[in-house]
Amino acid sequence: MQGPEELTRPGKIAAKFHIATGSQRRTLVLGPLAIKVPRLRRLGAGLRANLEERRLWREGWHRYFPELCPVLASLPFGVAIVMPAVEIMSAKQFESYKAKGRLPAYDPDPELYEDKPWDWGLLHGRPVVVDYAMRVHMTSEDLDLISPQVRTIDDVKRSALPPIP
Repeated sequence: MQGPEELTRPGKIAAKFHIATGSQRRTLVLGPLAIKVPRLRRLGAGLRANLEERRLWREGWHRYFPELCPVLASLPFGVAIVMPAVEIMSAKQFESYKAKGRLPAYDPDPELYEDKPWDWGLLHGRPVVVDYAMRVHMTSEDLDLISPQVRTIDDVKRSALPPIP
């Protein structure tokens, strides 16, 4: 347990409360929680991204792709989703993770997320991907390239991918 002197250090406070900005959303980190809200300039895309991550989590994609960061709560229409706050990987951490062959490689690839260091974090020491709404930004032609084995959760359930207990 941290004493009061630990919580008053500027670095500790900054680590527990900050705002990160992505292309479609802002993430407000408030202690143990990360709240993703759409950017006003990209409102439609941000709402769709939140809805997509909520849908993927509710459908149970994490049982087959355990690297997905949990969605703890959400507001209607994609106004906000809540995830546990994670320590975002540095480029060096990500490259080390990748070099050790620890980055998931699926065949066929469901194209849920990109392999960028700032999309990966550590949740209680376990690597997780925090942005997995990539499909909402893809064209219909790109979506058609995703294997029929992994287009929907029902496709995944029928495929040879075993669920993670």
